[in-house]
Amino acid sequence: MSVSSRASLADQVFAALTNRNLMEQHFPMLLTTGIPDVGVTVHSHFLTFLVGVGQSLDYSAVAECPIWWARDSGLGDVRADAVWFDKDDGDASLAFEFERFERGDESKLRGKVENLAIASTSTASLKLCVLAYWVRSGSAPRSMDAIVATYRDGFRRKGKEVPPAPTPLMIVKCVMRLAADSERLVFGEFLRDERNERLALGRA
Repeated sequence: MSVSSRASLADQVFAALTNRNLMEQHFPMLLTTGIPDVGVTVHSHFLTFLVGVGQSLDYSAVAECPIWWARDSGLGDVRADAVWFDKDDGDASLAFEFERFERGDESKLRGKVENLAIASTSTASLKLCVLAYWVRSGSAPRSMDAIVATYRDGFRRKGKEVPPAPTPLMIVKCVMRLAADSERLVFGEFLRDERNERLALGRA
């Protein structure tokens, strides 16, 4: 697959994520009344949303999907928050991680990126990896440099060397904000981090 077609896939996926029709139809509470920020409530809603977006693009989308073939490498139980499979051949085409970010949580994002890197190096069919992290309005990581360096340069896990990931990485920030006169959260916007996507593949 050429670089341009890979870029087109990322553009297509981001366009689908930012198309509010699906959210308005199936998850109106994310746009109107809001949802409580309790436990994994936001995580659960958006994993289901990611599956819905994948289905709308004609993939077989599965939430909390083990990268079962990675076990052969001795890296332990590796799973992605969502995997989109090609319906014709059943191959994994896209892998997603969705994580909350608060101040000081850079290591959590790095762990998610490591999972995506393992999925990438273990899966020849994978065309795109996506790190989506959600923040309450006004929050953001100080720097993503060390996080994407893990994807670009490789790392060690369980005493094993994980090589640099060959699959393009898309990075999306999901901004949540307080609903009017409420402590509930509503969806604000998705923002794409193209600078760090280029850094992840050493192209910046």
